[in-house]
Formats: sequence, structure tokens, C-alpha cells
Amino acid sequence: MEEQVDKQLVDEAMDAYVDWREECAEVWDAYERWARAPKIDAAGAFAAYRAALDREESASHAYADLLCIAGGKASIGDLFGRAVHALGW
Repeated sequence: MEEQVDKQLVDEAMDAYVDWREECAEVWDAYERWARAPKIDAAGAFAAYRAALDREESASHAYADLLCIAGGKASIGDLFGRAVHALGW
């Protein structure tokens, strides 16, 4: 049973890593769009860039949390509490 849990945790961590790296690429794309946006579109492009940064940050925390669980440094309950606090629930 423990081996199944470990495999599932590794699979989730790999998925979270891929999600994080995809969000990183989105940040760079959004930055490029903002940097090249005409002045009239700059505010909207900046808002999209900020949103991409927020998504990347969230993905990085999800990945880090899974690594902490896998490494035995945090419990799922502790991480849930952190997520609840971050989301303002």
C-alpha cells in the first residue's frame, strides 16, 4: 500500500512540475506581449502579465508543497492550512 502511495505522490509531483514549467513559459510570453504592446494596449498586457505571474507562483507552491510531503518535511494538514490562509478562506 505504501508503495502505491509513493508512486501516486511521485506522479503528482511530476504533474505539478510540468504545470509549473508551463506557467513559467506563460510568464515569459506574457512579458514579451507586454514589452511589445502599443501604448494603448500596455495596461491590459501588463494585467495579463501580472495574472501569469500569479499563476506561476501558485504552480510553484503546489510543486514545492508536494516535494515537502514527499521529503517528509510537512504534513498534508499543514499544507492545507497554508493554502486556506493564502486563499483567504
